[in-house]
Amino acid sequence: MKKVIIGLVVIMLVGFLGYNYVMAAPKNIKTSKADYNLTTKSLFDEITKNLGASEIKYTDKVVGIEGVITEVEENGVTIDNQVFCQLTDTENLKKGDKINVKGLFIGYDELFELIKLDQGSIVK
Repeated sequence: MKKVIIGLVVIMLVGFLGYNYVMAAPKNIKTSKADYNLTTKSLFDEITKNLGASEIKYTDKVVGIEGVITEVEENGVTIDNQVFCQLTDTENLKKGDKINVKGLFIGYDELFELIKLDQGSIVK
């Protein structure tokens, strides 16, 4: 009987911790400090040399990127043809502008050969 009660308590504890982990509030990237500040070239070179280790290192981390805008879209910008950063306001941005952004690293798209940052914001 004691083993059953201990087992139920363990299951409840694991369930509670799992629920809190899954339902945790998302990071506020705009107010967060960047975990890493890099140029597009240095990040791209590191990721393409060792994709597995780099994705483990950067996934769910706030990454600051500095570079030149090579494409402006409605929902974000491409920087140095190597990093796509999702932004909510791209209205005043244009191709050729130097930019410093930070965003949540979500991975490397091997098909388009682009590093993807989500919830991006411009660093002033």
